[in-house]
Amino acid sequence: MDLKNLSVFSMAEQNMQYLSAREKVLAGNIANASTPGYLPKDIEKPDFGNDLVANMPLKLTNSKHMSGANFGNNLKVYTPEPTSALTIDGNGVILEEQMNEASKASSEYKRMITIYNKYKSMIQLANTKISA
Repeated sequence: MDLKNLSVFSMAEQNMQYLSAREKVLAGNIANASTPGYLPKDIEKPDFGNDLVANMPLKLTNSKHMSGANFGNNLKVYTPEPTSALTIDGNGVILEEQMNEASKASSEYKRMITIYNKYKSMIQLANTKISA
């Protein structure tokens, strides 16, 4: 059975790809917290339902590997409106805010891994029951 054809797995994979990309953007914001004139960036959360309907093609690097959908063109990095005044040097990064968002993204990523593994275990259990 090909797990990537099941909507739960496809949605979990796509969400993990989004969260991974978002963590990279947030890490860049944190790294540039003292860069003059730097404004924080974020990624728009894609509409996973529409992406599933679009049936994005998957690529395999090895016949035994699963590959998630490629979000390349669907992820949009943007500069949100500052939530507070900029510093004297024009930097708009608020470390506490960025750390909080990075923590949320990490927690959500772990939750997606848990969901993915639970559904995978359920399918494996169902397959062993049917085979027996």
